Amino acid sequence: MTEIKALYADMQKFFQPLWPGEDKPLVFGEGNAMQPPLMLIGEAPGETEVIKRRPFVGKAGKNLDEFLTLVGMNREDIFISNVVKIRPCEIGPTGRTRNRAPNKEELSLFTPWLMKEIAIIRPKVLVTLGNVPLKALCGPKITIGDCHGTFLKTEGGTPLFALYHPASIIYRRELKTVYQADVLTLKEALFRNNDI
Repeated sequence: MTEIKALYADMQKFFQPLWPGEDKPLVFGEGNAMQPPLMLIGEAPGETEVIKRRPFVGKAGKNLDEFLTLVGMNREDIFISNVVKIRPCEIGPTGRTRNRAPNKEELSLFTPWLMKEIAIIRPKVLVTLGNVPLKALCGPKITIGDCHGTFLKTEGGTPLFALYHPASIIYRRELKTVYQADVLTLKEALFRNNDI
């Protein structure tokens, strides 16, 4: 069993008894787990991700495909994961189940596991998608609006590049050009290799 598979087996054992009677399947990361050039970290899986048991395959996944095209990589080249591995959801006013941001309890439960996951994957660059992973790795005071499109250093020393979440482009079309410019900044740095 590989290290990452062993970690996910440990996570399954840890989380399974936490929500008795509730269906909260874990959606694990996927891709190149052997020191990939990039590890993308999102917030949490949505409905489509839970159904398919794969990260970033819903609406935001289509924008992720555009990201990969811009940087000239495939899903298989990189590793994709989320901070929280269950779908945080609530019942909306119409009575339908909808996604919500992870709460403090979920973040405190899952963030230590994310740190272990990063230590095993050992990516060249971490790419956070939105505020949740950015704050999980860099602290609560930082915001995506202040540092998108820039490199930061994590406590472990791995370079971190902050991007808006691909889903934010769906709801805020004006962010699309900013997002694309940020991705091209990342691509340029990856190929120059001296900005990282």
